[in-house]
Amino acid sequence: MSQIDPIHFSSGPDARLGGLDITISLTHAQQKALGADSGNMADWLHTAFWAMAVLRTGRNSQGEPYIAGPDDWFGAITALEHRLLPRLQGVRDAVVRAHADSGGSIGDLSLAMDVVRSTAQYRREALMKARPTGWETWAVDGGPEDKPARPEDVADAQGNDDN
Repeated sequence: MSQIDPIHFSSGPDARLGGLDITISLTHAQQKALGADSGNMADWLHTAFWAMAVLRTGRNSQGEPYIAGPDDWFGAITALEHRLLPRLQGVRDAVVRAHADSGGSIGDLSLAMDVVRSTAQYRREALMKARPTGWETWAVDGGPEDKPARPEDVADAQGNDDN
């Protein structure tokens, strides 16, 4: 990490909505590697914060009493269960695999996971025996939108299919 803290908080009158702004700064190389995933992940994390605030306060973002309905919760559930959590699990699995591949010890893994050594060992062994999941692969390689198009895909999209 750089000497500059990549996370910045602005609160009160300095925040855009008067509460709290959380800025996560990425380098050019990090943004290029992440592509649209950084914006998507930030959006889904914002949904988690929104849901927590509504659950805790019963108020909307304007501070008015708010009773969220099924459609509100549907969107939050989709963002969390279907979008954010699988990706975070993929990142976690990729990091645990990278830790093992780089010679990381079970003792260090257990400290990082805040579990006993036997649990860390079991989890790592299960992960290492299995093929990477789609989300673990996504964490390492990105999604299809992050890949340059194959020449034949470009030709097909332009209607230049010679077949």
